Amino acid sequence: MSHVRDAGSQPGVMGRLAAEPVKVPASLSVLTPLVALFDLAWIAMLGGVAGLIYELVSHAFGTSAAGAGGGDLEQQIGIGLAVALLFTAFGHASGLYKTDNLVRRYWQVTRGTLVWLSVFLFLACLAFLLKVGASFSRGQVLSLFVTGLLGVAATRLLIVDICGRVIRSGAFRPNRLVLVGLAEEFCSNPALPRLADYGHSVQAKFALPASNSPVDLEERRQLIREVIRRVRETGADEIVLAIPWTLPELIHDTERALRVLPVPIKLVPDSSICRVLDRPVCELGPTKAVQLQRAPLSGAQRALKQGIDRVLAASGIVALLPLFAVIGAAVRLESSGPALFLQQRVGFNGRPFRIYKFRTMTTADDGAVIVQATRNDKRVTSLGQLLRKLSIDEIPQLINVLRGEMSLVGPRPHALAHDTEYDRLIASYAQRHKMKPGITGWAQINGFRGETPELGMMQRRVESDLWYIESWSLWLDIRILLATVIHVMKSDRAY
Repeated sequence: MSHVRDAGSQPGVMGRLAAEPVKVPASLSVLTPLVALFDLAWIAMLGGVAGLIYELVSHAFGTSAAGAGGGDLEQQIGIGLAVALLFTAFGHASGLYKTDNLVRRYWQVTRGTLVWLSVFLFLACLAFLLKVGASFSRGQVLSLFVTGLLGVAATRLLIVDICGRVIRSGAFRPNRLVLVGLAEEFCSNPALPRLADYGHSVQAKFALPASNSPVDLEERRQLIREVIRRVRETGADEIVLAIPWTLPELIHDTERALRVLPVPIKLVPDSSICRVLDRPVCELGPTKAVQLQRAPLSGAQRALKQGIDRVLAASGIVALLPLFAVIGAAVRLESSGPALFLQQRVGFNGRPFRIYKFRTMTTADDGAVIVQATRNDKRVTSLGQLLRKLSIDEIPQLINVLRGEMSLVGPRPHALAHDTEYDRLIASYAQRHKMKPGITGWAQINGFRGETPELGMMQRRVESDLWYIESWSLWLDIRILLATVIHVMKSDRAY
Protein backbone atom coordinates (compact mmCIF):
# COMPACT_ATOMS: atom_id res chain seq x y z
CA MET A 1 0.00 0.00 0.00
CA SER A 2 1.41 3.35 -0.98
CA HIS A 3 1.81 5.92 1.78
CA VAL A 4 2.72 8.73 -0.61
CA ARG A 5 0.13 11.10 -2.02
CA ASP A 6 0.48 14.05 -4.33
CA ALA A 7 -1.46 16.86 -2.71
CA GLY A 8 -3.35 17.64 -5.88
CA SER A 9 -4.73 14.11 -6.08
CA GLN A 10 -6.29 14.08 -2.60
CA PRO A 11 -10.08 14.46 -2.61
CA GLY A 12 -12.19 16.67 -0.37
CA VAL A 13 -11.02 19.64 1.66
CA MET A 14 -7.36 18.65 1.74
CA GLY A 15 -7.31 18.26 -2.02
CA ARG A 16 -8.71 21.76 -2.49
CA LEU A 17 -6.26 23.05 0.11
CA ALA A 18 -3.26 21.82 -1.76
CA ALA A 19 -4.35 22.60 -5.30
CA GLU A 20 -1.28 24.33 -6.62
CA PRO A 21 -1.84 27.84 -8.02
CA VAL A 22 -0.22 29.15 -11.17
CA LYS A 23 3.53 29.30 -10.68
CA VAL A 24 5.33 32.55 -11.28
CA PRO A 25 8.97 33.34 -10.45
CA ALA A 26 8.26 35.61 -7.46
CA SER A 27 7.26 34.01 -4.15
CA LEU A 28 4.84 35.37 -1.58
CA SER A 29 7.79 36.63 0.44
CA VAL A 30 7.88 39.62 -1.92
CA LEU A 31 4.75 40.90 -0.14
CA THR A 32 6.87 41.84 2.88
CA PRO A 33 8.94 44.58 1.19
CA LEU A 34 5.95 45.71 -0.89
CA VAL A 35 3.81 46.31 2.20
CA ALA A 36 6.71 48.02 3.97
CA LEU A 37 7.22 50.34 0.99
CA PHE A 38 3.51 51.09 0.94
CA ASP A 39 3.68 52.09 4.61
CA LEU A 40 6.69 54.30 3.94
CA ALA A 41 4.87 56.09 1.13
CA TRP A 42 1.50 56.76 2.76
CA ILE A 43 2.93 57.81 6.12
CA ALA A 44 5.45 60.19 4.50
CA MET A 45 2.67 61.77 2.42
CA LEU A 46 0.42 61.93 5.46
CA GLY A 47 2.97 64.20 7.11
CA GLY A 48 2.33 66.85 4.46
CA VAL A 49 -1.44 66.26 4.41
CA ALA A 50 -1.69 66.52 8.20
CA GLY A 51 0.24 69.79 8.09
CA LEU A 52 -2.15 71.21 5.49
CA ILE A 53 -5.18 70.09 7.51
CA TYR A 54 -3.80 71.82 10.59
CA GLU A 55 -3.13 75.02 8.63
CA LEU A 56 -6.67 75.03 7.23
CA VAL A 57 -8.17 74.52 10.67
CA SER A 58 -5.94 77.22 12.14
CA HIS A 59 -7.00 79.75 9.50
CA ALA A 60 -10.66 78.76 9.89
CA PHE A 61 -10.49 79.62 13.60
CA GLY A 62 -8.44 82.76 13.05
CA THR A 63 -5.16 81.40 14.41
CA SER A 64 -1.90 80.52 12.72
CA ALA A 65 0.76 77.91 13.28
CA ALA A 66 3.46 80.42 12.42
CA GLY A 67 5.56 81.50 15.32
CA ALA A 68 4.49 78.49 17.38
CA GLY A 69 7.03 76.07 16.11
CA GLY A 70 5.18 75.63 12.84
CA GLY A 71 7.01 74.79 9.67
CA ASP A 72 6.59 74.65 5.93
CA LEU A 73 5.40 71.73 3.84
CA GLU A 74 8.93 70.33 3.44
CA GLN A 75 9.35 70.17 7.20
CA GLN A 76 6.04 68.34 7.61
CA ILE A 77 6.96 65.81 4.92
CA GLY A 78 10.31 65.37 6.67
CA ILE A 79 8.53 64.63 9.94
CA GLY A 80 6.26 62.21 8.11
CA LEU A 81 9.27 60.47 6.55
CA ALA A 82 10.94 60.11 9.96
CA VAL A 83 7.75 58.63 11.39
CA ALA A 84 7.43 56.34 8.37
CA LEU A 85 10.98 55.01 8.76
CA LEU A 86 10.48 54.38 12.46
CA PHE A 87 7.09 52.75 11.86
CA THR A 88 8.49 50.29 9.32
CA ALA A 89 11.52 49.56 11.52
CA PHE A 90 9.39 48.94 14.60
CA GLY A 91 6.87 47.02 12.50
CA HIS A 92 9.57 44.76 11.09
CA ALA A 93 10.88 44.05 14.60
CA SER A 94 7.39 43.17 15.85
CA GLY A 95 6.56 40.82 12.96
CA LEU A 96 4.08 43.16 11.30
CA TYR A 97 5.37 42.28 7.81
CA LYS A 98 5.69 38.51 8.11
CA THR A 99 3.75 36.84 5.32
CA ASP A 100 1.60 34.72 7.63
CA ASN A 101 0.69 37.81 9.68
CA LEU A 102 -0.35 39.87 6.67
CA VAL A 103 -3.71 38.07 6.47
CA ARG A 104 -4.57 38.22 10.19
CA ARG A 105 -7.07 41.10 10.36
CA TYR A 106 -7.44 41.66 14.11
CA TRP A 107 -3.74 41.06 14.72
CA GLN A 108 -2.72 43.56 12.03
CA VAL A 109 -4.99 46.31 13.38
CA THR A 110 -3.99 45.87 17.02
CA ARG A 111 -0.27 45.38 16.34
CA GLY A 112 -0.20 48.27 13.85
CA THR A 113 -1.87 50.56 16.39
CA LEU A 114 0.62 49.52 19.07
CA VAL A 115 3.55 50.20 16.73
CA TRP A 116 2.14 53.66 15.88
CA LEU A 117 1.81 54.53 19.58
CA SER A 118 5.34 53.25 20.22
CA VAL A 119 6.77 55.45 17.46
CA PHE A 120 5.27 58.63 18.90
CA LEU A 121 6.26 57.69 22.44
CA PHE A 122 9.81 57.19 21.21
CA LEU A 123 9.80 60.54 19.37
CA ALA A 124 8.37 62.33 22.43
CA CYS A 125 11.15 60.94 24.62
CA LEU A 126 13.76 61.84 21.99
CA ALA A 127 12.48 65.41 21.65
CA PHE A 128 12.52 65.78 25.45
CA LEU A 129 16.08 64.50 25.81
CA LEU A 130 17.41 66.62 22.91
CA LYS A 131 15.36 69.68 23.96
CA VAL A 132 14.06 70.23 20.43
CA GLY A 133 10.32 70.15 21.18
CA ALA A 134 9.97 73.89 20.58
CA SER A 135 11.06 73.43 16.96
CA PHE A 136 7.83 71.63 16.08
CA SER A 137 4.21 72.68 16.21
CA ARG A 138 2.34 70.61 18.79
CA GLY A 139 -0.84 71.06 16.80
CA GLN A 140 0.71 69.70 13.62
CA VAL A 141 2.29 66.75 15.43
CA LEU A 142 -1.04 65.99 17.12
CA SER A 143 -2.78 66.24 13.75
CA LEU A 144 -0.32 63.72 12.29
CA PHE A 145 -0.76 61.41 15.27
CA VAL A 146 -4.57 61.37 15.13
CA THR A 147 -4.90 61.08 11.35
CA GLY A 148 -2.17 58.45 11.32
CA LEU A 149 -3.89 56.43 14.04
CA LEU A 150 -7.00 56.27 11.88
CA GLY A 151 -4.86 55.66 8.81
CA VAL A 152 -3.09 52.71 10.42
CA ALA A 153 -6.39 50.99 11.19
CA ALA A 154 -7.72 51.64 7.67
CA THR A 155 -4.54 50.57 5.86
CA ARG A 156 -4.20 47.40 7.95
CA LEU A 157 -7.71 46.35 6.90
CA LEU A 158 -6.88 47.21 3.28
CA ILE A 159 -3.58 45.29 3.41
CA VAL A 160 -5.24 42.19 4.88
CA ASP A 161 -7.92 42.26 2.18
CA ILE A 162 -5.46 42.76 -0.69
CA CYS A 163 -2.99 40.15 0.58
CA GLY A 164 -5.81 37.66 0.99
CA ARG A 165 -6.92 38.27 -2.59
CA VAL A 166 -3.36 37.97 -3.88
CA ILE A 167 -2.85 34.66 -2.09
CA ARG A 168 -6.14 33.25 -3.38
CA SER A 169 -5.45 34.40 -6.95
CA GLY A 170 -2.10 32.63 -7.17
CA ALA A 171 -0.39 35.78 -8.47
CA PHE A 172 2.76 34.76 -6.58
CA ARG A 173 4.33 31.38 -6.04
CA PRO A 174 3.14 29.97 -2.69
CA ASN A 175 5.37 28.54 -0.01
CA ARG A 176 5.76 24.91 -1.07
CA LEU A 177 5.41 22.32 1.69
CA VAL A 178 5.90 18.59 2.02
CA LEU A 179 3.88 17.01 4.84
CA VAL A 180 5.31 14.05 6.70
CA GLY A 181 3.40 12.36 9.51
CA LEU A 182 0.59 10.01 10.41
CA ALA A 183 -2.47 9.66 8.18
CA GLU A 184 -4.91 10.23 11.05
CA GLU A 185 -3.11 13.43 11.98
CA PHE A 186 -3.50 14.73 8.42
CA CYS A 187 -7.27 14.34 8.80
CA SER A 188 -7.76 15.48 12.40
CA ASN A 189 -5.30 18.38 12.73
CA PRO A 190 -7.40 21.60 12.53
CA ALA A 191 -4.52 23.78 11.30
CA LEU A 192 -3.65 21.86 8.12
CA PRO A 193 -6.80 22.68 6.10
CA ARG A 194 -6.13 26.40 6.61
CA LEU A 195 -2.57 26.45 5.27
CA ALA A 196 -3.67 27.63 1.83
CA ASP A 197 -5.26 30.75 3.36
CA TYR A 198 -1.80 31.81 4.55
CA GLY A 199 0.02 31.29 1.27
CA HIS A 200 1.20 27.68 1.64
CA SER A 201 0.81 24.91 -0.92
CA VAL A 202 1.15 21.26 0.05
CA GLN A 203 3.08 19.46 -2.70
CA ALA A 204 2.93 15.93 -1.29
CA LYS A 205 2.03 13.99 1.82
CA PHE A 206 3.95 11.05 3.25
CA ALA A 207 2.00 8.95 5.76
CA LEU A 208 4.40 7.09 8.02
CA PRO A 209 3.50 3.83 9.77
CA ALA A 210 3.18 4.36 13.52
CA SER A 211 4.27 0.94 14.79
CA ASN A 212 7.86 -0.20 15.29
CA SER A 213 7.55 -3.67 13.78
CA PRO A 214 10.46 -4.69 11.52
CA VAL A 215 8.26 -4.43 8.40
CA ASP A 216 7.01 -0.94 9.36
CA LEU A 217 10.50 0.28 10.29
CA GLU A 218 11.80 -0.74 6.86
CA GLU A 219 8.81 0.90 5.16
CA ARG A 220 9.44 4.07 7.18
CA ARG A 221 13.07 4.19 6.04
CA GLN A 222 11.97 3.83 2.41
CA LEU A 223 9.43 6.62 2.82
CA ILE A 224 12.04 8.94 4.34
CA ARG A 225 14.29 8.28 1.35
CA GLU A 226 11.35 9.10 -0.91
CA VAL A 227 10.75 12.34 1.02
CA ILE A 228 14.38 13.37 0.50
CA ARG A 229 14.18 12.56 -3.20
CA ARG A 230 10.88 14.44 -3.65
CA VAL A 231 12.09 17.56 -1.82
CA ARG A 232 15.22 17.70 -3.95
CA GLU A 233 13.28 17.22 -7.18
CA THR A 234 10.48 19.68 -6.51
CA GLY A 235 12.53 22.33 -4.68
CA ALA A 236 10.11 22.35 -1.73
CA ASP A 237 10.62 25.27 0.65
CA GLU A 238 9.81 23.52 3.92
CA ILE A 239 9.05 20.14 5.47
CA VAL A 240 6.20 20.04 7.98
CA LEU A 241 5.93 17.17 10.44
CA ALA A 242 2.39 16.26 11.54
CA ILE A 243 3.21 13.65 14.19
CA PRO A 244 1.46 13.38 17.57
CA TRP A 245 3.59 14.83 20.36
CA THR A 246 2.96 11.62 22.30
CA LEU A 247 5.43 9.89 19.94
CA PRO A 248 8.70 11.71 20.74
CA GLU A 249 10.90 8.90 19.41
CA LEU A 250 9.18 8.95 16.02
CA ILE A 251 9.54 12.74 15.89
CA HIS A 252 13.23 12.56 16.78
CA ASP A 253 14.02 9.73 14.33
CA THR A 254 12.19 11.47 11.47
CA GLU A 255 13.84 14.85 12.13
CA ARG A 256 17.30 13.24 12.37
CA ALA A 257 16.83 11.37 9.09
CA LEU A 258 15.76 14.57 7.27
CA ARG A 259 18.70 16.68 8.47
CA VAL A 260 20.53 15.98 5.20
CA LEU A 261 18.18 18.45 3.48
CA PRO A 262 18.99 22.20 3.52
CA VAL A 263 15.37 23.23 4.19
CA PRO A 264 13.51 24.19 7.38
CA ILE A 265 11.76 21.35 9.21
CA LYS A 266 8.77 22.40 11.32
CA LEU A 267 6.65 20.41 13.75
CA VAL A 268 2.98 21.43 14.02
CA PRO A 269 1.12 20.85 17.29
CA ASP A 270 -1.11 17.81 17.17
CA SER A 271 -4.87 17.99 17.46
CA SER A 272 -4.80 17.40 21.22
CA ILE A 273 -2.30 20.16 22.04
CA CYS A 274 -3.45 22.87 19.57
CA ARG A 275 -5.73 24.38 22.21
CA VAL A 276 -2.87 24.71 24.69
CA LEU A 277 -0.48 26.37 22.23
CA ASP A 278 -3.11 28.96 21.35
CA ARG A 279 -2.30 30.46 24.76
CA PRO A 280 0.59 32.92 25.29
CA VAL A 281 4.07 31.46 25.76
CA CYS A 282 6.12 33.18 28.46
CA GLU A 283 9.57 32.93 29.98
CA LEU A 284 9.84 30.97 33.24
CA GLY A 285 13.39 31.07 34.53
CA PRO A 286 15.55 28.81 32.35
CA THR A 287 12.57 27.47 30.37
CA LYS A 288 9.32 28.54 28.73
CA ALA A 289 5.78 27.96 29.90
CA VAL A 290 2.31 28.16 28.35
CA GLN A 291 0.04 30.55 30.23
CA LEU A 292 -3.17 28.58 30.69
CA GLN A 293 -4.83 31.40 32.63
CA ARG A 294 -3.82 35.02 33.01
CA ALA A 295 -4.63 37.25 35.93
CA PRO A 296 -7.91 39.07 35.25
CA LEU A 297 -6.05 42.40 35.46
CA SER A 298 -2.39 43.26 35.12
CA GLY A 299 -0.63 45.23 37.84
CA ALA A 300 -1.08 48.47 35.90
CA GLN A 301 -4.76 47.74 35.21
CA ARG A 302 -5.42 46.95 38.89
CA ALA A 303 -3.73 50.20 39.94
CA LEU A 304 -5.76 52.19 37.38
CA LYS A 305 -9.09 50.60 38.37
CA GLN A 306 -8.42 50.94 42.09
CA GLY A 307 -7.24 54.54 41.72
CA ILE A 308 -10.38 55.55 39.82
CA ASP A 309 -12.56 53.63 42.28
CA ARG A 310 -11.14 55.39 45.32
CA VAL A 311 -11.18 58.86 43.81
CA LEU A 312 -14.81 58.52 42.70
CA ALA A 313 -15.83 56.83 45.97
CA ALA A 314 -14.26 59.58 48.09
CA SER A 315 -15.85 62.27 45.93
CA GLY A 316 -19.22 60.52 46.10
CA ILE A 317 -19.14 60.17 49.88
CA VAL A 318 -18.32 63.85 50.34
CA ALA A 319 -20.99 64.94 47.87
CA LEU A 320 -23.67 62.61 49.28
CA LEU A 321 -23.07 63.18 53.00
CA PRO A 322 -26.26 65.28 53.35
CA LEU A 323 -28.24 62.51 51.60
CA PHE A 324 -26.64 59.93 53.92
CA ALA A 325 -27.81 61.93 56.95
CA VAL A 326 -31.38 62.38 55.67
CA ILE A 327 -31.85 58.72 54.66
CA GLY A 328 -30.22 57.46 57.86
CA ALA A 329 -32.57 59.56 59.99
CA ALA A 330 -35.60 58.44 57.96
CA VAL A 331 -34.67 54.75 58.32
CA ARG A 332 -34.34 55.04 62.10
CA LEU A 333 -37.60 56.99 62.41
CA GLU A 334 -39.58 54.43 60.42
CA SER A 335 -38.50 51.34 62.38
CA SER A 336 -36.30 50.50 65.31
CA GLY A 337 -32.75 49.50 64.61
CA PRO A 338 -29.59 50.95 63.07
CA ALA A 339 -29.61 52.99 59.87
CA LEU A 340 -26.88 50.85 58.30
CA PHE A 341 -27.07 47.10 57.80
CA LEU A 342 -23.82 45.11 57.79
CA GLN A 343 -23.65 41.62 56.32
CA GLN A 344 -20.86 39.14 55.58
CA ARG A 345 -20.06 38.78 51.88
CA VAL A 346 -17.32 37.01 49.89
CA GLY A 347 -14.87 39.31 48.11
CA PHE A 348 -11.76 39.10 45.96
CA ASN A 349 -10.02 35.71 46.06
CA GLY A 350 -12.65 34.35 48.44
CA ARG A 351 -11.83 36.76 51.29
CA PRO A 352 -14.88 37.66 53.45
CA PHE A 353 -15.78 41.25 54.27
CA ARG A 354 -18.70 43.16 55.78
CA ILE A 355 -20.81 45.05 53.27
CA TYR A 356 -22.55 48.34 54.11
CA LYS A 357 -26.16 48.98 53.10
CA PHE A 358 -29.01 51.15 54.30
CA ARG A 359 -31.33 48.93 56.34
CA THR A 360 -34.49 48.25 54.32
CA MET A 361 -35.95 45.35 56.31
CA THR A 362 -37.26 44.80 59.79
CA THR A 363 -34.82 41.87 60.12
CA ALA A 364 -31.03 41.74 59.85
CA ASP A 365 -30.30 38.20 58.65
CA ASP A 366 -26.63 37.22 58.51
CA GLY A 367 -26.54 33.54 59.37
CA ALA A 368 -26.26 30.16 57.71
CA VAL A 369 -29.73 30.52 56.15
CA ILE A 370 -30.77 33.75 54.41
CA VAL A 371 -34.03 34.02 52.48
CA GLN A 372 -33.84 36.21 49.37
CA ALA A 373 -36.18 39.19 49.20
CA THR A 374 -39.27 38.51 47.09
CA ARG A 375 -41.94 40.70 45.55
CA ASN A 376 -44.25 42.13 48.24
CA ASP A 377 -41.92 40.77 50.94
CA LYS A 378 -43.43 41.71 54.33
CA ARG A 379 -39.96 42.13 55.85
CA VAL A 380 -39.28 45.16 53.60
CA THR A 381 -40.32 48.50 55.09
CA SER A 382 -42.22 51.15 53.16
CA LEU A 383 -39.15 53.35 52.87
CA GLY A 384 -37.09 50.26 52.14
CA GLN A 385 -39.21 49.51 49.07
CA LEU A 386 -38.33 52.89 47.58
CA LEU A 387 -34.65 52.62 48.52
CA ARG A 388 -34.37 49.13 46.98
CA LYS A 389 -36.26 50.07 43.82
CA LEU A 390 -33.86 52.96 43.13
CA SER A 391 -30.85 51.01 44.49
CA ILE A 392 -30.22 53.85 46.95
CA ASP A 393 -29.71 51.25 49.69
CA GLU A 394 -26.44 50.29 47.91
CA ILE A 395 -24.89 53.78 48.16
CA PRO A 396 -23.11 53.12 51.51
CA GLN A 397 -21.01 50.54 49.64
CA LEU A 398 -18.92 53.52 48.55
CA ILE A 399 -17.34 52.99 51.98
CA ASN A 400 -16.39 49.45 50.96
CA VAL A 401 -14.93 50.81 47.73
CA LEU A 402 -12.88 53.38 49.63
CA ARG A 403 -11.60 50.64 51.93
CA GLY A 404 -10.49 48.57 48.92
CA GLU A 405 -12.95 45.73 49.59
CA MET A 406 -15.12 46.46 46.56
CA SER A 407 -15.01 48.20 43.20
CA LEU A 408 -17.56 50.46 41.56
CA VAL A 409 -18.01 47.82 38.84
CA GLY A 410 -17.62 44.08 39.24
CA PRO A 411 -19.56 40.89 40.03
CA ARG A 412 -22.17 41.60 42.71
CA PRO A 413 -21.26 39.95 46.05
CA HIS A 414 -23.75 37.49 47.53
CA ALA A 415 -24.42 36.56 51.14
CA LEU A 416 -22.21 33.79 52.55
CA ALA A 417 -25.15 31.41 52.75
CA HIS A 418 -25.97 31.92 49.07
CA ASP A 419 -22.31 31.59 48.09
CA THR A 420 -22.11 28.23 49.82
CA GLU A 421 -25.30 27.03 48.14
CA TYR A 422 -24.48 28.11 44.58
CA ASP A 423 -20.84 27.07 44.79
CA ARG A 424 -22.13 23.54 45.24
CA LEU A 425 -24.63 23.78 42.36
CA ILE A 426 -22.68 25.76 39.72
CA ALA A 427 -19.18 24.53 38.83
CA SER A 428 -17.85 27.91 37.68
CA TYR A 429 -19.44 29.93 40.48
CA ALA A 430 -16.22 30.46 42.49
CA GLN A 431 -14.52 32.01 39.45
CA ARG A 432 -16.52 35.19 40.14
CA HIS A 433 -14.12 35.87 42.99
CA LYS A 434 -11.17 36.45 40.63
CA MET A 435 -12.08 40.15 40.65
CA LYS A 436 -13.27 42.51 43.36
CA PRO A 437 -17.05 42.58 43.75
CA GLY A 438 -18.82 45.70 42.52
CA ILE A 439 -21.69 47.98 43.41
CA THR A 440 -22.99 47.34 39.91
CA GLY A 441 -21.95 44.96 37.14
CA TRP A 442 -22.45 43.58 33.66
CA ALA A 443 -25.02 41.06 34.90
CA GLN A 444 -27.09 43.77 36.59
CA ILE A 445 -27.43 46.01 33.54
CA ASN A 446 -28.42 42.96 31.49
CA GLY A 447 -31.38 42.21 33.75
CA PHE A 448 -29.83 39.59 36.04
CA ARG A 449 -30.46 41.27 39.38
CA GLY A 450 -32.79 40.71 42.28
CA GLU A 451 -34.36 37.39 43.20
CA THR A 452 -33.13 34.15 41.55
CA PRO A 453 -35.86 31.55 42.22
CA GLU A 454 -34.52 29.27 39.48
CA LEU A 455 -30.99 27.89 39.22
CA GLY A 456 -30.84 28.86 35.54
CA MET A 457 -31.21 32.53 36.42
CA MET A 458 -28.17 32.39 38.71
CA GLN A 459 -26.30 30.43 36.04
CA ARG A 460 -26.88 33.25 33.52
CA ARG A 461 -25.80 35.81 36.11
CA VAL A 462 -22.57 33.88 36.70
CA GLU A 463 -21.95 33.63 32.94
CA SER A 464 -22.35 37.41 32.63
CA ASP A 465 -19.93 37.97 35.51
CA LEU A 466 -17.32 35.67 33.97
CA TRP A 467 -17.66 37.41 30.61
CA TYR A 468 -17.02 40.75 32.31
CA ILE A 469 -13.91 39.37 34.05
CA GLU A 470 -12.48 38.06 30.78
CA SER A 471 -13.40 41.18 28.78
CA TRP A 472 -12.54 43.92 31.27
CA SER A 473 -11.53 47.34 30.01
CA LEU A 474 -11.80 50.85 31.38
CA TRP A 475 -14.31 51.72 28.66
CA LEU A 476 -16.46 48.72 29.63
CA ASP A 477 -16.57 50.01 33.22
CA ILE A 478 -17.62 53.47 32.03
CA ARG A 479 -20.30 51.91 29.82
CA ILE A 480 -21.66 49.86 32.75
CA LEU A 481 -21.74 52.88 35.08
CA LEU A 482 -23.68 54.94 32.53
CA ALA A 483 -26.03 52.06 31.74
CA THR A 484 -26.67 51.49 35.45
CA VAL A 485 -28.24 54.94 35.81
CA ILE A 486 -30.67 54.21 32.98
CA HIS A 487 -31.33 50.64 34.09
CA VAL A 488 -32.16 51.62 37.69
CA MET A 489 -34.90 53.94 36.48
CA LYS A 490 -36.51 51.24 34.31
CA SER A 491 -35.93 48.03 36.23
CA ASP A 492 -38.68 46.22 38.12
CA ARG A 493 -36.40 43.42 39.32
CA ALA A 494 -35.38 45.14 42.61
CA TYR A 495 -37.78 44.69 45.49
